[in-house]
Amino acid sequence: MNENDRELLRGLRALAADGVREAPGGIEQQLRAEFRRHHLRRKMLRWTPAFSAAAAAGIVLILWLHNEKPKTTPVSVAVAAQIGDEESDTSFYPLPEAEALPAVENATVVRVQLPVSSLQLMGVPVSEERADSSVEADLLLGQDGLARGVRLVQ
Repeated sequence: MNENDRELLRGLRALAADGVREAPGGIEQQLRAEFRRHHLRRKMLRWTPAFSAAAAAGIVLILWLHNEKPKTTPVSVAVAAQIGDEESDTSFYPLPEAEALPAVENATVVRVQLPVSSLQLMGVPVSEERADSSVEADLLLGQDGLARGVRLVQ
């Protein structure tokens, strides 16, 4: 024991010899409030891992549902041969960059809502009066998922 410890011990013994003392009323209330806050923090810390796990599971579920691919119907290669055959009402209009893409081995048709203005950019002849509206169209997708052609739904 060093000199500081001995001095502290003498001071504590002197306080004990003076008799029982009570803390001021405000101190007791502050002490009780601090114990309640401490207890609530510890209670919350117990639930933090559960909340974190639930949040992570929710994020994984959202990502899983968002990345789920839409059900598509496979189309035979004969449909791909229709690209450029504009005599039929069911033919696909070829997209401008489709010629540079690899040949279609397996095609998929996906129905979408397209603004008429985007059809004009693809080279599909449409009237200017309908430029602000949207139309239903089928996109012909190759095995790589890239669009090869578009067909307007009647």
